[in-house]
Amino acid sequence: MNQAIIDKHMFSVWSETDREKRRAAIDEVYAKDCLVYDPMFQDPFLGRSRLMDLIDNVQMQFPGFVFRIESYDTHHQSVRLRWSYGIPGEPPAVTGEDFMLFEGDHIQTMYIYIDRPSG
Repeated sequence: MNQAIIDKHMFSVWSETDREKRRAAIDEVYAKDCLVYDPMFQDPFLGRSRLMDLIDNVQMQFPGFVFRIESYDTHHQSVRLRWSYGIPGEPPAVTGEDFMLFEGDHIQTMYIYIDRPSG
């Protein structure tokens, strides 16, 4: 895993609004049978099509929002990615982390952690 894969995950997949471009990026970055655990849903999302559904849902709820990479660490075949999400040029509305397990150059499993708002 390298910076290019992490950038594609965050920008070409999660921030991309063009569905065809996003689908192509998902195919490049995620394993066919990827598992994505989102804390907002009880069951994991299995496979690239279900991941696409999840991202469609997020983008519908938050139009105009984009992801930003705050920092990341790699360790063997895993990545811990700290991110923020919001309107460009404004303070982030949401922050969190993704913990990803890789099989080769593809994300096999991802756990999404969303920070609780302070206050």
